[in-house]
Amino acid sequence: MFKKTSHTTAKIKVFHQNDWIWKEIHFKPQDEYKRGVWNWKENNPKLVQVGKKFFLHVSYESQVKLNHTNIQNQRICAVDLGINQSAVCSVMDAKGTVLARTFINQPIEKDQLYTITNKLRKAQSISGRITAPNFWRRINGLQKQIVNDTSHEIVTFAKEHRCDVIVFEYLDQMKMPKGFWGAKKLRFKLRYWRKKGIQNKVEEMAHYLGMRISRINARNTSVLAFDGSGKVQRNAKKDLATFTTGKVYHADLQASYNIGARYFIRGMQKSISEKKWLALQAKVPELSKRTEQTLSSFISLNQALET
Repeated sequence: MFKKTSHTTAKIKVFHQNDWIWKEIHFKPQDEYKRGVWNWKENNPKLVQVGKKFFLHVSYESQVKLNHTNIQNQRICAVDLGINQSAVCSVMDAKGTVLARTFINQPIEKDQLYTITNKLRKAQSISGRITAPNFWRRINGLQKQIVNDTSHEIVTFAKEHRCDVIVFEYLDQMKMPKGFWGAKKLRFKLRYWRKKGIQNKVEEMAHYLGMRISRINARNTSVLAFDGSGKVQRNAKKDLATFTTGKVYHADLQASYNIGARYFIRGMQKSISEKKWLALQAKVPELSKRTEQTLSSFISLNQALET
């Protein structure tokens, strides 16, 4: 039970010396700084134990109005959560113009994470399926650091360029690749959990700022070249893609172009009639299959709409 007595003090009911009593607590000066939520509704606190100490976690809620910008006037931040880079972001407008791009990565934390996973698998191969709480405490701590840092970088980048929507890939359709075992299999699982955590964290932060979140079909976003030349060939480190024309480009960056293009194509398809869309498909055949849409398809769609 909790009772707020003043701005700096409160009372909680605790079991002390075989009796339930009201005990007064004092808030620290830093506890009064609520980071812009003074006008929000204060919910009941939650008692949390950390080690041998107890803390009161107070949550706040409010209604935030998300933007309703027309698809033709939108500016989006397309995010590809890659393998080598934590995230690659591209700002794109409704004409298919890429206005800005950035690369987000945490090489130190990832190097430590790979070292710990190798040690964990080595210990499990010797001792069997052990729980290894010390290993998992360090792994979860590094995972949390990567998720929080990446999420803040994405939202800050989108806010600086006045984006209306942050677009991700839909990850629930991802499957475990064949031939993965041991530490590689564990790292794939950690990467998938990390990507889901980043999306959930960014969604909370973006809604706080009034930005929307959208997800598109992830199939072939990295496989197809953004210029429409066909499938790409990835190098051994998976960071560079070679097009059929011989051009070499960053694999995750060109995937972010395709992610943004698919979002705009889907939005434009919903805004026009089915008869008109079929006429556009005759001019741009790539539009008929969503898993084959690229940035080149989106630019061709804009040209067809102008004519």
